[in-house]
Amino acid sequence: MWPFTKAQLTAGLRRYFGDSSLQVTAIHEQPLPHPANSLAPSDVRGARVEYVAGSMLGGRYRGRTMTIDCLVKEPGGKLRVGLAGNGLREVGVYRSLASQLPVQMPALIAADNAGSWLVLESVLPELDPAAWSAADYERAIRTLASIHERFWGLSDDLAVYPWLARPLATDFEVYVLSAVGAMEKMVVDNRPALITGSLEVLTGLGQMLTQAELLAERLRAVPATLLHGDFQPSNIYLQEDETIVFNWQLAGVGPGVLDLVTFVNACCWKQAEAQAKPPLPPEALLELYRAEIRTRVGVAWSDDEWAELLDHALMWRFIQDMLSWVANLPPDDFPHYEARFRDIWLRPVLDAANRRLRPVLYL
Repeated sequence: MWPFTKAQLTAGLRRYFGDSSLQVTAIHEQPLPHPANSLAPSDVRGARVEYVAGSMLGGRYRGRTMTIDCLVKEPGGKLRVGLAGNGLREVGVYRSLASQLPVQMPALIAADNAGSWLVLESVLPELDPAAWSAADYERAIRTLASIHERFWGLSDDLAVYPWLARPLATDFEVYVLSAVGAMEKMVVDNRPALITGSLEVLTGLGQMLTQAELLAERLRAVPATLLHGDFQPSNIYLQEDETIVFNWQLAGVGPGVLDLVTFVNACCWKQAEAQAKPPLPPEALLELYRAEIRTRVGVAWSDDEWAELLDHALMWRFIQDMLSWVANLPPDDFPHYEARFRDIWLRPVLDAANRRLRPVLYL
């Protein structure tokens, strides 16, 4: 069962090919080859569409049945009350911002205006992210810097797109309240023990939540840009002559360092999962982005400023995403992720809180 009608898909393909005679004759489910099937298995399906057209290329294909492979997305996931839907954001990016981005994106063929479904051109990667080289990681960082450069300091211009996330502005309280609720849930459930069984951990996380405004103030001082929101290797196709970036469901406005922390920690997570040695250490990726921004937009952070900014970005990303993720993870699943969560997120976050936040005073 497809979420769209044949008429809706026909209209989209007519626009895509620029051929008003096109008629869709059949739609078949198409298995997604690796690694595409690992990107978002819960909300992405492959579709092979059969169609006929009378005027394509001067009628050369008149009467001949042709096919096109597409990706059908039905963005799901539990949404926080008060935030725009993920699908709405992605449709908005494709329709309003794709032409302004300095990267390639799959073509949007058809979509529901509310973002409940999208049909995209099927673009399959030539290289599995697990096989990325050091040069591929550097290319991804430069791609991220180019996106941020294009919209650097343009938060007022991006205000015309109300569907973009604004984690440090209009959405700030939503994320903080969600994180507080996640902590309360973990305490009531008394799990995971990694968090609820340690006074040190509970104190450190309490520091962050009670001083979330302090974190936000430091990050708001950085010029805002367009954020991808989930910039990581599984959302990037590196081809010989172009870089394709997709899955813009979490697109927003904020300091680019938030995307950088997301990318670096996602890389560390995948490498730890595969028990593989990273082709580049995280420090090299962070410094490359810092150098790219200095060259592209003229912002030069001192070593102390850069270290402080990274600490605040790490803590905010933990509040924004990771607390809710842990709280809602099925109990039997957590042991599988515990070591990675502890080493890549929890310990570094607690260290950052000790360095940057005011001590909690107990009376």
